[in-house]
Amino acid sequence: MWSSVKTLLAANVFPTICYVIAAFFVYAFFLRVDFPPIKDLDATAGTYLALALFMFMLPEAKRLKLGQLFEYEAKVKEIKDDVKQFKEETRATLSAYTSLVSAISNTVSQNITVNLPGRAEATEAREDLDATLKHQPPKSELESQIDEFLEAEANDLSYALAKLRMQLERELRRVLGKRQNIAATPDHEPRFLSARSLFTQFARLYPRYEGLSKSFDYVLRICNAAIHGQFVPQGSAHEALSMGLSMLSELRNIERE
Repeated sequence: MWSSVKTLLAANVFPTICYVIAAFFVYAFFLRVDFPPIKDLDATAGTYLALALFMFMLPEAKRLKLGQLFEYEAKVKEIKDDVKQFKEETRATLSAYTSLVSAISNTVSQNITVNLPGRAEATEAREDLDATLKHQPPKSELESQIDEFLEAEANDLSYALAKLRMQLERELRRVLGKRQNIAATPDHEPRFLSARSLFTQFARLYPRYEGLSKSFDYVLRICNAAIHGQFVPQGSAHEALSMGLSMLSELRNIERE
């Protein structure tokens, strides 16, 4: 029995008491005006009705301020939630800002700059390529190849130049019989030669292509600049694609010799 009393005392009986009192005032109101109401509403009946409404709404009120409306607990909780959400968003924004500043600082400190070749180097590279490759496709056909190559990469010059370098290296490895996967041999870890080292070996094996050295270097520098996120002028990119695709076509035909 004592545990039942303790449970009853611990329970929140305030709303129940308010509703009981409200019901009493409703009962008194109908005693005053009858049920259904047939008498005029006087001051006493109006007081009973007002008290009934007051006691019915009292449990929902957080507190009562003199001369103001009720402030409900739900509204207070909503404001607290909004403030909490604002603080969390502010912390997240500051954290993202800090991460961005840190990333930019690391990028600047670790930035790799590739010096782009000038117009004179491009002209010299083109002349060497034309002198070495006697059987190049017509200019109109080469332009079509460039357009198709760019369309395959959604006309993104940087991706197209990166892809061009990968394909040139892949063909050089194929011609030289080098490994084209990273599977380690039992004796040593896998190591790949650089693009320039590959071309040096290629030119040593095929001396008639030594004249492509400057052309290959030009294409490689343009491709490297794009890969490292540098801005490459459209003219330089187009020149590199033109020479690179010509060399790529020549490398692919070597297997037929």
